[in-house]
Amino acid sequence: MLSSAAALWFPISAVKADEIKPDPRFGIVESYQAPYVASEWDVGWDRVVVEWYRVQPLGPNSWMPVYPHGLDIIESSGGSIYRNNIEHSLSQNEWLEQAGKHRREIAALLIGTPEWATKGLPRRGVPDGLYLPVSDSDNHWANFVRRIVYEYGGLIKHWIIWNEPDIAPDHPGAQFDGSVEDYYRLVKVAAIVAKEVDPDAVIHLGGLTFWHDVIYGREPYLRRLLEISISDKDATSNDFYFDVATVHVYFNSESVYQIVQMQFDILAEFGLSKSVWMNETNAAPMDDPLHPWYDPIVPVTLQQQASFLIQSSVLAFAAGAERIAIYKLFDHVGPVMGLESYGLIRNDGSLRPASSAYRVLAENLSDFQRVDHSIWPTHHVMTFLSPTRRTTVAWARTNTSISAIVGAILDSQGAFVIDQRANRLPITPRNGQYQLGLSGADCNNDGQICAVGGEPLLLVEYQQCDLDHLVSQHDCTLMISSGGKLLP
Repeated sequence: MLSSAAALWFPISAVKADEIKPDPRFGIVESYQAPYVASEWDVGWDRVVVEWYRVQPLGPNSWMPVYPHGLDIIESSGGSIYRNNIEHSLSQNEWLEQAGKHRREIAALLIGTPEWATKGLPRRGVPDGLYLPVSDSDNHWANFVRRIVYEYGGLIKHWIIWNEPDIAPDHPGAQFDGSVEDYYRLVKVAAIVAKEVDPDAVIHLGGLTFWHDVIYGREPYLRRLLEISISDKDATSNDFYFDVATVHVYFNSESVYQIVQMQFDILAEFGLSKSVWMNETNAAPMDDPLHPWYDPIVPVTLQQQASFLIQSSVLAFAAGAERIAIYKLFDHVGPVMGLESYGLIRNDGSLRPASSAYRVLAENLSDFQRVDHSIWPTHHVMTFLSPTRRTTVAWARTNTSISAIVGAILDSQGAFVIDQRANRLPITPRNGQYQLGLSGADCNNDGQICAVGGEPLLLVEYQQCDLDHLVSQHDCTLMISSGGKLLP
């Protein structure tokens, strides 16, 4: 398909520019690794991995304090503290308190069967007692979820059930050895007990990789899961026991729109209308001088990683994703030469170029209420409308540099162009139009559609849109209420 357009509407009354900081739709995984940086960058949400086998290591009656994955626990006279090598030490639960203080929402990923709770492989095995009633004391998974929600439900509302269940058990990257039926039961049990404890609990399916099904010729996991669900007489009356579908997308920004949209299409096949989140996205660079990757899956440079981060995020929003999160904030382990590394912050605390790209993205797209997407054979153009500005994001899809024409908004109070490095230049329209010079992509093929497009440019136009006084602002009213394109 050479061209298409999609629109996503948000209620005008639901969001005001001064009410959201940070914007909860923009996240970075494991932001607790550097909470002061996350607060400075206005990270809106964080995914925290809660490993069951660490919380209950010794049996059903044991219970250890929850501490996030990747932080070392250190016992001291004042109690347990947690730390990595770039941040000050954190006392028990301070990671959660820091997030709350800075309005950074937490989504907890529950994973990792203890050895005592499964006849299968530790961490991956199906929990014993999973098919017993949720009130049965031998349903260990139900007991764990019930207690973790009881202890943290006042502060954590989003619960992700396991991770990447679509990776088959015979694959080296497998994280759950159960069948699709077993995973459905895992979700169902978690949903029942979590909502008993906290009716406001939001249940997320584990993030799906998409490509594992494509490569091995399987039906999409979400479709297989929902086909299992409809055989359960209680599923329909309980909204299929989940609230959010989840995807992970890496390396190929062009695939993001397709993958997110496919989740909505599959949900619609079963008559479901649910949110979709992209909980992980990134493209690890191969040319980091401090951490080179010698045998990359897809060759990506440091600057392409920065480009990918912006492209992947805006394409996910254009496809209808409710939230996105970059994987991840900080490389908490030391470099292993020759392997990939994803952190926006290196293990030594230095910043990769993608860190600037994230800040450019979040600062200039936050509070958006509508997004429009135009796809051309040569480039993408996306417009994000907020109460005070319109941000247009554009980049070349091929290795050919082009000029993109963007019509100026009617009530513009000033405009500038900003690149992924946070370089900012003023721009003036000519005959009511802006011209953006988009550099061609660095492609590794014949120059057709490339995995990562050329470096994106953001055109930011400020407008005097006061949502409480729209009657006297004719131009602003037209921009917000129009069902057509934002481009004149």
